[in-house]
Amino acid sequence: MRAVLKYGGSSVADIKKIQAIADYIVNFKEICDEIVVVASAMGKTTDFLIKMAKDTSENPDQRELDSLLATGEQQTVALLSMAINSKGKKAVSLTGYQAEIKTMGVHTKSKIESIGTEKIENYLKKGYIVIVAGFQGINEKGDITTLGRGGSDTSAVALAASLKCQCRIYTDVDGIYNVDPRIYSKAKLLKEISYEEMMEMSNLGAGVMETRAVEIGKKFDIPIFVGKTLSETGGTYIMNRSTALEEKLVTGISIAKDILITTILNIPYSSEKIAEIFTAVDNYGLNINMITQNILRDGTTEISFSCQASEKYLLNQVIKRVEEIFPEADIEYREGLGMISVIGVGMINNSGIAGRFFSALSKAGVNFYQVTTSEISISCSIDRGMIEQAVNAAAEEFCL
Repeated sequence: MRAVLKYGGSSVADIKKIQAIADYIVNFKEICDEIVVVASAMGKTTDFLIKMAKDTSENPDQRELDSLLATGEQQTVALLSMAINSKGKKAVSLTGYQAEIKTMGVHTKSKIESIGTEKIENYLKKGYIVIVAGFQGINEKGDITTLGRGGSDTSAVALAASLKCQCRIYTDVDGIYNVDPRIYSKAKLLKEISYEEMMEMSNLGAGVMETRAVEIGKKFDIPIFVGKTLSETGGTYIMNRSTALEEKLVTGISIAKDILITTILNIPYSSEKIAEIFTAVDNYGLNINMITQNILRDGTTEISFSCQASEKYLLNQVIKRVEEIFPEADIEYREGLGMISVIGVGMINNSGIAGRFFSALSKAGVNFYQVTTSEISISCSIDRGMIEQAVNAAAEEFCL
């Protein structure tokens, strides 16, 4: 039996927790012949490193920032390997570079291109527990890169896909809930959820799993278990839709608590001009959610899109590029917003979900602005102060 286990930052926040995880892994080794562990930086280490970088430079060089951030995970894997070795089992730690995790794309938000598994396989054959630094890799220039927030999830699932084995994500929550239990007291733990639903929930604000990690799991059909660190109960399986036991009309609700909407006005309409704007979005790695476009009678267009407020530094770079291309453009911002989304594969074969969703919000006194839909989700932006009211109204409407 072979498995990839991943531990998040809160699970390895201090030496006591690292020792407890080492004990668990040593015991797990008795029933699992080959173990690869992916670990995040300890506790709030990444936040601390980002603060140091920003205290040093108002706009830190992104290459150097990646080199700095990667040290957090390297610290964890070395300590965890030491702890396991001290308990009588052989363990070895590997950086992303040593694990041959090759990446592409922009610094601080790179994507995994490929993983060479020869070194890991050799260690596994020799009986070692292999501890890999999550969140990082190396690009074609030989530079250290990082994968963005939640990147250790991506590292773990990508390794499981390359090693053709199961992936177990351990964190500080019991599993995946249909609604954030901190907002909705009746939230239920899901025993299983489809890849498609989990990708939508992650992309639309649920912070338990990283979207790209689930996408890799779906592509290579790798079952992903998400559960609480050191717990033997609970947990959620992310799996192929065809193997899911039940298709609910609405599986869950996701929220994004802090988004902003950017509107670009006074641009002459043409498909080429629109393409230039979103090429800039892509080039700077800005993740956007809702998009609306209005073509006015005077031949100009208004384009609005939303993004996480935490990515405003990327948005500023995009807008700077847009202003270079279209000096006549006017830019407007709307802040203080959140986003609520209802998600479920059951929407595919059922109409009327949108009407029920918007009626529930209206009855609760919640105004909504931008709206976007997919085959299995409906999202809208709302005032941030109305998030709890909106979540409770939608959850009650769909019996979540």
